[in-house]
Amino acid sequence: MARHSTLVCQVCRLRPFPGATGPSLFISAELIWREQGPFILSYGLLPDPSFDRRSLSDQLSGPWDQPRNVGSRRDQLWQHTCFEAFLALPGQQVYWELNVSPSGDWNLYRFSGYRQGGEPEPNAVAPSVSLQRVARGLRCTIELDPSGFWPSSLVPEIALTTVLEQRDGPLSYWALSHPGEQADFHDRRSFLTL
Repeated sequence: MARHSTLVCQVCRLRPFPGATGPSLFISAELIWREQGPFILSYGLLPDPSFDRRSLSDQLSGPWDQPRNVGSRRDQLWQHTCFEAFLALPGQQVYWELNVSPSGDWNLYRFSGYRQGGEPEPNAVAPSVSLQRVARGLRCTIELDPSGFWPSSLVPEIALTTVLEQRDGPLSYWALSHPGEQADFHDRRSFLTL
């Protein structure tokens, strides 16, 4: 009997860390996970009605006017505007952290346990990154081929997150949930089981 491919599609709302200052936004994170093929993430940023489309890209750091960005593998992207995804092997401590900047710069780190390791994944391939202005907002879409590091038969536990840097202010931390007293994207309590 033939085995069917697994396809998971999920749309989520990201929430800012409680009490933090940041832009007034609605952020959606969409993912498509297929047993074979690229892992697709799409982050949509929609401003509060009091801001127009132009002022949103003016508020946030990042090259928002470049439609497709080919970047380099870099560290510490999370210190500025950065779209992130955490993929964990179900029932195991091992997980990966994907960081992607609006510039197209990226990195993928492998952790053996909670914040342990954090070494660049040697089998990672650069993701495809595209930026779009949509309606009054912005969208960043990322396609990553996980075949070099992920067992194709497993659907990951996943956390979708974003760090936003305002041009004139602090960083804000956005996630599906914030179960701890501090923003901590590595906290497995915030991961979804798909």
